[in-house]
Amino acid sequence: MVEVRTNQLRGDIWAIVSAVTTACGMIAAKFVLREINPISFTLWLFGIGSVIILIDAAINRKVKETLRINRQQLLFLFIVALLFAGATFCFFSALKIAQPGTVSFLSRMEMGMIIILAAFFLKERLRWPELVGLVIVALGIFVMRYGASMELSKAIVFISIEAVLIGTAEVLIKSRINWINHRSFIFYRGLFMVGLFFTVASWNNNLMIPKSFENWLILIVAAIFMPYLGRLGYLKAMKDINISRAAIIVQSQPFFATIAALTILGTFPTFKEILGGLIIVGGVVCIKLLERRSKIIPSG
Repeated sequence: MVEVRTNQLRGDIWAIVSAVTTACGMIAAKFVLREINPISFTLWLFGIGSVIILIDAAINRKVKETLRINRQQLLFLFIVALLFAGATFCFFSALKIAQPGTVSFLSRMEMGMIIILAAFFLKERLRWPELVGLVIVALGIFVMRYGASMELSKAIVFISIEAVLIGTAEVLIKSRINWINHRSFIFYRGLFMVGLFFTVASWNNNLMIPKSFENWLILIVAAIFMPYLGRLGYLKAMKDINISRAAIIVQSQPFFATIAALTILGTFPTFKEILGGLIIVGGVVCIKLLERRSKIIPSG
């Protein structure tokens, strides 16, 4: 029982790490997307991310383990990479035309899609603490963006498609979470995505290279935060907790995106954004507190 609780706490922490690093990566991405298109940005982002994970493997003396993979695993990763490629293109296309906070809010649609697909394909059930947390998180998202401008119809369409693709990919990953080690997953997924986006960019003759040294540094930071730490945190979370639980906890991302925007971009959040962010975090904390209480109070 103690081991189960420890694993769950560790999974919750990794999910929060994923939310924080992804939010910071979004702010970094916003800078570079001012200069290059989403296809080129994704190509460089995941290319750098693959190099980073290989360096991490070298430091931990696990290069051979990271590179070791069979044909079935490669095929699985290629399918997942296709889904991620489409989702990532939609996400960064939305981020190019909308503010990070707005995109972060819209991308919460992933939560519903992941939970629905997990319940349908993985037979996962949400327990009552998670349902209460889900309702509170949804309320926080509503408060944070109630009355905000939604004229960016393209961003909404992009994120709607992204939610379906991400939901499908995450359920596939969860079903094979112990089949491929985390470093191999991140490394080969990155390579496949680089190949896919390089093909698309070359075909359309629109491959763009950041011109300033500053943007290259920001790209490296974004790669550390998003495809490396963000994905690594989420994979480790899914290993210890249900995908639906991980998806709910990651809903704290809009709050962290608001804080990151304030710190880095200097944009001050409105009262609604602050209130909504606090409610979102409250919903995430509520999952843990109500779960503990449900175990303490005897049934019947």
